[in-house]
Amino acid sequence: MKNPKAMTLIELLAVVAILAMLMAILLPSVSQSYELSKRTACASNLRGIGQAFYIYAQDAPNVFPTIAGTYTNTPGMMHLFYPQDRTTAPPTTGIPSPTVDMWSVVRQSYTQPKQFVCPSTTDLPDPAADTTAYYDFSGMDNLSYGYQYQHHPNRRVIGMTSEPTFPIVADGNPYIKGGVTGISIQSDRLSAARGNSTNHPNRLGQNVLFQDNRVVFETGPDVGLPGRASTVVQTVSRGRDHCYTTHLSSVNAIVDPGDEAPQWTSPESAGMCDLGGKSDACLVP
Repeated sequence: MKNPKAMTLIELLAVVAILAMLMAILLPSVSQSYELSKRTACASNLRGIGQAFYIYAQDAPNVFPTIAGTYTNTPGMMHLFYPQDRTTAPPTTGIPSPTVDMWSVVRQSYTQPKQFVCPSTTDLPDPAADTTAYYDFSGMDNLSYGYQYQHHPNRRVIGMTSEPTFPIVADGNPYIKGGVTGISIQSDRLSAARGNSTNHPNRLGQNVLFQDNRVVFETGPDVGLPGRASTVVQTVSRGRDHCYTTHLSSVNAIVDPGDEAPQWTSPESAGMCDLGGKSDACLVP
């Protein structure tokens, strides 16, 4: 009996070409599914953080973590990952840090450091073996999420009885944590990135935890309370507050329509938390 005919070079190349085409078709779908699973895990992290905040609020006066006293000397200033607060108790006066606020629920064992790491990022859980020995995260690479700044002298602390649609925690602020530099916030908001967090590929959006412990993947950062929105604002947003920036004057309201009671006219800012009316949010870092 004769051996079956061997495959010719042309036939082999045809098979390789077909396999390559199939891979090109399937790989994006596999990659997308993988990211969706990470996005789901990210949402689960935020939901767990929200539950930890609620547990914290049951032992505190009905409010979410706000460790240092309100700093009144220079409104809007903050420290992130303040080195001296890593192993010593944070001061009750001076410039407060929202990262210390977030660590408080880890320190009290209401949650774990790994819950503060988004799986879509390269961040790693804080290496602390004994979380009760520390008062802050080690650094920027150990925290993927931004928390509502709780230390403005003209604002009530957010807690269990606050507005349910107020954003509390979300994927990191792109202008503090994400390293978006060299472009104004307004330009970034109008670009293809839409001003979204850098946590997820192509800046497609961010998971946002709201006060009522809902987590929603939002495709734009205008997720806060509605503010005074002009016709100009409506052309680029839903007339809701930009959760990654502070409120602005009417001239710059195109960036942050959560402008209930504008008092400042400085350029848009993410690192200076001059929060105005109750509609304004600023998630850091």
